Amino acid sequence: MKCDIKKYFQSINHEILLKNLAKTSLDEEDLWFINTILQSKNNDTKVGLPIGNQTSQWFALFYLNKVDRLIKEKLRIKYYVRYMDDMILVHNNKEYLKFCKQEIEKCVKEELDLSLNSKTQIGRLKNEIDFLGFRHILCEKGKIKTFLRGQAKLRLRKNVKTLSKLRNNNLVDKEYIDVRLNAFKGHLCHSNSKKLLITLRTKYKI
Repeated sequence: MKCDIKKYFQSINHEILLKNLAKTSLDEEDLWFINTILQSKNNDTKVGLPIGNQTSQWFALFYLNKVDRLIKEKLRIKYYVRYMDDMILVHNNKEYLKFCKQEIEKCVKEELDLSLNSKTQIGRLKNEIDFLGFRHILCEKGKIKTFLRGQAKLRLRKNVKTLSKLRNNNLVDKEYIDVRLNAFKGHLCHSNSKKLLITLRTKYKI
């Protein structure tokens, strides 16, 4: 089952976040400072995280801790992964996954004032998993192959082409080019699409 939260960053409730943070080792001064950061969004509704803040990434990871504990400790899902609000649960019983979906929906609604979005779905591993910009394919012998998905390929091609134009017009230096290309390389290095960058660099002569 692949789940994610509807408009996650925009929907995080400040009051619930602070209440859960207060249960950790943070003191009142820490909580006051965090509340100040949250209010920097200038949102009178007390909902949503300021996009771009490094703290927002940490808060977004922390906010779904209750869901993590539900899935691992109560539902006993052995194979589970989450990054921000993107979640994958693997189990061999479809009906149990439907039950898990109901429990997760209940938890995010009642405990965190959130809801699952329409992209939440149950499927078969053999039909691949689309997760974090990659297509994860389970082969017959148990090996997993990972490929950059279609839209991500188009973005990469566009970015490399743009870098080539910027360099040819002397608008950026070699150091900038190297930093961007190394970032792309790092993104692809653990996938089966790592040769794609070499192909694009050859094509655009960069």
